[in-house]
Amino acid sequence: MLAIALTRCFVYTFPPLVESLESKKPMTAVKFTVSAAVFASVLATASIAQAEIYKYVDPVTGAVEYTNQPKKGATRLSTGETLSEIPTGNRPARAKGSAAEPRAVKVSANSGTNENAGKTDASVDASTQRTRDGTRKQVLSDELSIEEKALADARLGLNNGKPLPMADESVGSPKYIDRVKQLEKSVRHHERNIAALKQELANLRL
Repeated sequence: MLAIALTRCFVYTFPPLVESLESKKPMTAVKFTVSAAVFASVLATASIAQAEIYKYVDPVTGAVEYTNQPKKGATRLSTGETLSEIPTGNRPARAKGSAAEPRAVKVSANSGTNENAGKTDASVDASTQRTRDGTRKQVLSDELSIEEKALADARLGLNNGKPLPMADESVGSPKYIDRVKQLEKSVRHHERNIAALKQELANLRL
């Protein structure tokens, strides 16, 4: 459907080029340059209409990034997917009282959600756009729930700055102090993630 629309747009927008191709007559360099520039603009508009959100999970750090720029290893969050099919990049839970490895939620600067959320391009059906925005909201809400639980676990382990010592620790020992610092760092990390996800949800005007 999109290919047909682009073909018709090409024919009606660039009659000099079409006539030249049919008559096998060379076009002037100026005419061809202008036509190519306009055609590139049409393609760019069509690309925006078909934009999707991609989710990338760093295989080393587990950091999560949402962006509209496709990259190797990223998963497209299309409306045909269910949440169970979308990888979250979560790591197995660790022993109670130990600092869980941070799971960064990075909101890409070029994700476009701030500017394009809720906006419907002329070539995109309104119902389709609402479905896409609904999928974004559902994914972000799911990530928010995970982060809120992780924050609660981290605070529980921290125990107001006085966690119970492990079997190989004693209160005030270097190992104990280091673990307290890691727990405090984990709490701050999850608090930042929650703030970022809530901001993204607020940007979705559904």
